[in-house]
Amino acid sequence: MEITKDKQIRDLIIVGAKKLFQQYGLGKTTMEDIAREIGKGKSSLYYYYATKEEIFEAVILREKERLKADVFSAVNHEHTADGKLRAFARTIYRALKTRKLISNIVNGDASNDVCLTNIFRKNYDSFELDVIRGIIAYGIENGEFRESYREELDEIAFVGASVLRGLQVNLIIGGQVSGRNVPLLINTSIDLLVKALKH
Repeated sequence: MEITKDKQIRDLIIVGAKKLFQQYGLGKTTMEDIAREIGKGKSSLYYYYATKEEIFEAVILREKERLKADVFSAVNHEHTADGKLRAFARTIYRALKTRKLISNIVNGDASNDVCLTNIFRKNYDSFELDVIRGIIAYGIENGEFRESYREELDEIAFVGASVLRGLQVNLIIGGQVSGRNVPLLINTSIDLLVKALKH
């Protein structure tokens, strides 16, 4: 498939803008900064995007799609609900640790546009909840988890997502990683969830 010149320039803008948004946030980044970062004139940017907020939206949309692809790839490689939950938790932790822009948005960094980040956050929360709900339903279907939990699937998924989100916040935002065995903490949280679902 041939990549068009327009797509190449859009990609260049998104990559350059992402770097600046991560470093300075949306509020402190200007169209001029982005143009300078990619070695183009401001008029070139305005041909593709009317505002920096449009560029920011394109950046976070791409980040979200990459995160989803990583999560689905990791989860689909596992054949048990237990394994899928662990793969999900590890993949999300890695993404939030290495993708500063997503981490800042998911955890409410005020240096970015509140409306745009709230939209992303809501979509992200919904995505996370859907994945966990799907994994738990898979576990019920294959007999790993109790059949009676099917009626409480939404509530259980919400609790599971909340437990994992609390761990993410403490490890990434709270800076409590130092001296901690992160894989052990992730496994312990999944162990507790899986054990509860089996009984």
